[in-house]
Amino acid sequence: MLSVVKSIALQGLNGILVRIEIDISSGLPSWDTIGLADVSVKESKERVRTSIKNCGINLLSRKYVINLSPANIRKQGSIFDLAIAVGILQASGEIGENIKIDDTIFIGELSLDGNVESVNGVLPMCIEALKYGIKKVIVPKKNSLEASCVEGLKVFGVSSLQEVINYLNGKLELKEEKFDEEKILKSSNNYDIDFNEVKGQKATKRALEIAVAGNHNALMIGNPGCGKTMMAKRIVTILPDMSFEESLEVTKIYSIVGKNNNNSLMTIRPFRSPHHTISATSMIGRRNSS
Repeated sequence: MLSVVKSIALQGLNGILVRIEIDISSGLPSWDTIGLADVSVKESKERVRTSIKNCGINLLSRKYVINLSPANIRKQGSIFDLAIAVGILQASGEIGENIKIDDTIFIGELSLDGNVESVNGVLPMCIEALKYGIKKVIVPKKNSLEASCVEGLKVFGVSSLQEVINYLNGKLELKEEKFDEEKILKSSNNYDIDFNEVKGQKATKRALEIAVAGNHNALMIGNPGCGKTMMAKRIVTILPDMSFEESLEVTKIYSIVGKNNNNSLMTIRPFRSPHHTISATSMIGRRNSS
């Protein structure tokens, strides 16, 4: 029997809708994952099989073929675990044949005990999914608040594969995750540091205030330990609060690299502290070019 479940893959910040086609047939027992899947995707075989078993469902010894389409795009990561499991359960008759999941994508990694673990990049995946006409997303519970930032999507967070099975079989009603933009933006923009903590350095502080007010660049030069990094870190505290669009853009990047620790919308302006030689190299390059 054949089933089709949808998920999404990321290439940079761009998303590609992935059709996960599962065919179960008689023959020598085997499990083949095709469609330019990397090692982490192929390893889902054991995660999916064991998590299904620990949900009390024994899969028959059959020939399983999992195709990730389009086959010319590389797929990587563990984000397809949940979708593959749903497809196998549907193809094997454990989930109703007539359920409508054409407008739904499934994202999540499975642990061996059947829990759905959080993954990176959920926010940009959901933003891209909306462009493909997707209406619902099933994501790990820990990523649900992050995913709910996308207006126009119904987001349902799940903690286990068993919850998904019960939901798709009509035995459980999942609660839609709602996002309160005003509440999040106003309650989460607290910094651990502040610009008023800088003592002295009157001229430098004035220069930085002017640079910030006019949206200008600033270059600080001085001996080690004179307070350059300390003041630079505190510049973000005198900048205006981020708009929703700015927060969304920052959260997308942090989500992909796995640094969105609270799995919500990031409302604190990021500060990056590269090695000082980057600035020195940039100055030399500009001087030579001029």
